[in-house]
Amino acid sequence: MLLAAGLMLIDVTRSGYGNTYYATGALAASRSWSAFFTNAADLSGYVSLDKGPLPNWMMGLSGRLLGFSSLSVMLPSALCGVATVVVLHDAVRRALGHQIAIVAALIMALTPVVILVARYNNPDALLLLLLVCAARSLTKALESGRTRDLLLCGAFVGLAFNTKMLESYLIVPALAIALLVAGRGSVARRIRGLAAAAGVALLVSLTWFGTMMLLPTSDRPYVGDTTGNSWFELIFGGNGLLRVTGNGNTFGNDLLGRPLRLFSHHLGGQIAWLLPLALIGLVLGLATTRASRRTDPAFGAYVLWSTWGLSAYAVFSFSAGIFHAYYTSILAPAVATLSAAGLVTLWRAARASRRAALALAMVLAGIALLSFVLLAHAGGFLPWLRWVVFVCGAISGAAVIAPHVHACFRKLTAIAIGAATVGLLAGPAAYSLATASRSQTGYDPMAGPLVLESRPGAAVRHVQDLSPSESVPLFIPYLRSHRNGAGFLVAATDSRTADPIALATGQPVVTVGGFRGSDPTPTVEQLKRLITTRRLRYVLLDATREGAGSVGHLVLTAPDWVKTHCSLLPSTSVIPAGTRGSPTPRPRVTSKLVLFECGPAA
Repeated sequence: MLLAAGLMLIDVTRSGYGNTYYATGALAASRSWSAFFTNAADLSGYVSLDKGPLPNWMMGLSGRLLGFSSLSVMLPSALCGVATVVVLHDAVRRALGHQIAIVAALIMALTPVVILVARYNNPDALLLLLLVCAARSLTKALESGRTRDLLLCGAFVGLAFNTKMLESYLIVPALAIALLVAGRGSVARRIRGLAAAAGVALLVSLTWFGTMMLLPTSDRPYVGDTTGNSWFELIFGGNGLLRVTGNGNTFGNDLLGRPLRLFSHHLGGQIAWLLPLALIGLVLGLATTRASRRTDPAFGAYVLWSTWGLSAYAVFSFSAGIFHAYYTSILAPAVATLSAAGLVTLWRAARASRRAALALAMVLAGIALLSFVLLAHAGGFLPWLRWVVFVCGAISGAAVIAPHVHACFRKLTAIAIGAATVGLLAGPAAYSLATASRSQTGYDPMAGPLVLESRPGAAVRHVQDLSPSESVPLFIPYLRSHRNGAGFLVAATDSRTADPIALATGQPVVTVGGFRGSDPTPTVEQLKRLITTRRLRYVLLDATREGAGSVGHLVLTAPDWVKTHCSLLPSTSVIPAGTRGSPTPRPRVTSKLVLFECGPAA
């Protein structure tokens, strides 16, 4: 827990506001209860965020309690990350014992992608905590047979759905199969328990979304990233099946390339360090408990974590839609638990069996070799470390086998443990430290050293990282000094333009077109009403987006309307040439943003 707290909490504001899209939603939630309850993307309330309300509520309440800042935005995710490690330990301890649990917690605390989501303001840290809480509740239900634990499990799944929609249901097959296979009582009783838990999960999942859909469209924000203003369109479309099916594109042309996707340059350093060990733990766990009672908690735990790991691995390997590296954090609890189980099981057997010792030695050497390869992907990042890991893998393997060669080598246990620890965990630990020691920005953060993102020909990041325009801050001084009492500082096309202004000034900004600029909101009539009532004076347009043929009605008409009815301000009057009278040149404007002044007569 202390290790996780150090990695997740120290200098937690290093990344500033991180994902400015969610940070702006948190700003709105911390200032307006209406924006809070409706999950609005900004203080104008015209468009919603593209995820469930719980992460925004968490950051909004943090902002109300601590005052809105980078700390109030980042702290909730970090606390969720620490709590996840603690809850995972308790869930594993109940079924598999303290030794496996403490190793699982250690691995979880050193998984790079887990550190990443805990130090960023995407919804994934909260999602991970709620899913691990669901697994803990199911583990308690398998142990005690109490219905209340099953209902609590369903409630956690429903809360996770209110965090990141259908992604939360990735673990539902694992929960259901574990209950049906290893639950207490008759088959009928287990089916009734599953039905009750599913009912609670469905009720909690749909209460807020259903309420939003029952409200008149004029009383709630437009649902971002949809064409029909429907939360259910977003749940099953953009945030659901389209993430898996995509538009016909696939990761690779061959079947082998897809199962090995998580070992690729782009994803390997996030989660792949111990994946082979997790597979070994899966096989050993099911093999060693197959002869036990069906209701043995250990057997149920292996069914749960094995199904969790296999289903998540399969979905991530074959998804053809939008895929970000940090999605793999949902795989981390299963990998940590199964890896710990495999390691402890082999270690116990190796003390008495030469064959088991040989198997453990091969595993330690193999994992060290995998770490060597993954570290090599990072180019110039600690080039000596991969050789240390490789040597420690060989030393630990030899030290495990040596006591079976001659009794005098039995004192090498400490060497075996130390070398094995370095061989297994030095790679992910280095990546975790690198993650904690650098700032992340944009919409597609990645764990590990910066070189992983920039080395030519290696890990190519998704170009969907719509970072804010460099020229946006240049407009802020003019907007501040010429606001003249308008309710909104400016209206700006899409989140990449509007969000930096809102966060830098703390003032209300209208996001035109939502996240990508393609949502038909605010409507032209709403925009005209803001102008005629003197609540809005300036509109900032990205000239490169005009006429892009987007599906949103506003995106096709608003820029032309603004150009026709508002006055274009020359950049020489908006962006000062220099300060203190010095003849310094005007900063180069790279994004072709243009500012219009609109009057009541418009």
